[in-house]
Amino acid sequence: MSGSLFTAWRPDEAARTQLAALVSAMPVACPTHGPQVKPRRPDQWHITLCFIGRQVTHLVTPELLGAFAAAGTQIPPHSFTIERLAYWPGSGALVALPHTCPALQALCDATAQAMARIGLRPEQATRQPHITLAYLPERVPAQPWLDGVDCAGDPLRVDGFDLLTNPGGRYESLAHWPLAGTGLAPPPQQAPLF
Repeated sequence: MSGSLFTAWRPDEAARTQLAALVSAMPVACPTHGPQVKPRRPDQWHITLCFIGRQVTHLVTPELLGAFAAAGTQIPPHSFTIERLAYWPGSGALVALPHTCPALQALCDATAQAMARIGLRPEQATRQPHITLAYLPERVPAQPWLDGVDCAGDPLRVDGFDLLTNPGGRYESLAHWPLAGTGLAPPPQQAPLF
């Protein structure tokens, strides 16, 4: 949506090639009389890490940029693989869903926490990382043909993230940060009750 501000991972050339193969497989797998698949452009592919809001570019301050830079030092470079494709009827989106990847989820969480540390609250934190590859008409029935698309492929590399804005039809990067962490913090442990 135009006017959006969010942190995101963007695929490199190797990842774009792999995602393009998935997009090319969709119309082939779709039944002859199935809904029309409307692919997104490769320059639009991304994983939203933390959706900050709409019409909020005034929040882009040195303090916010510094908070995101600090978040990048907490998370190590990592990779993920695509588990499957899914159709979300509410939006009409055809999405690529990664296999569970603790480091990718930690990056999503770190960007939301970076905002919280400076007193800001994102409009939406990411709980299910995904890449929107195409659209179908909204609210068509379930699309079981998506299960037939082979999503096996090389791991997609995550070695940085961007602050993106959408001024309309395209994404512009306002800043980029490399990932420089050396490991993930262990998950919190609950003390025994007895």
